[in-house]
Amino acid sequence: MSEEHSIDTLNELLKGEHMAIHIYGKTKELQQDSQVTDMLSKFESDHNRHAEQLTQRIKDLGGYPNAMTGFSGMMANLTSVINAIRGPKHLLKQVYDGEDKGVHAYEDRLNRLDPDSQDAIRQIMKEDHDHLKWFKARMEEEKREQH
Repeated sequence: MSEEHSIDTLNELLKGEHMAIHIYGKTKELQQDSQVTDMLSKFESDHNRHAEQLTQRIKDLGGYPNAMTGFSGMMANLTSVINAIRGPKHLLKQVYDGEDKGVHAYEDRLNRLDPDSQDAIRQIMKEDHDHLKWFKARMEEEKREQH
């Protein structure tokens, strides 16, 4: 496993963390539901910490962190703002899908990483799985409230 390959893979994952940070940062302020706002704030904080961990790991491997999210990040931000305005049900679905994609991105890339990076990624994945559990429970609550 080359360090350069690990750096490239970690940079891919870092972009996903920054997409999550931007989405949570923008949408938490648009929410009317204080429980959703509080959890988005907490998850934004978690993703900030994850981004810092990935950034440090990239530097430790001698690389340069690159967190530019590009066009896909811009589109995800736009969609999240629209869904936040539409209400918690729509935003929760989008954010759940984004978290799920993030977890799968980590799982798909785990074996491409050096052992120390794998350890860090496993911890991040555990926290993201916890996010998914919360989003799923909250989406179920939204469904019950509408019936």
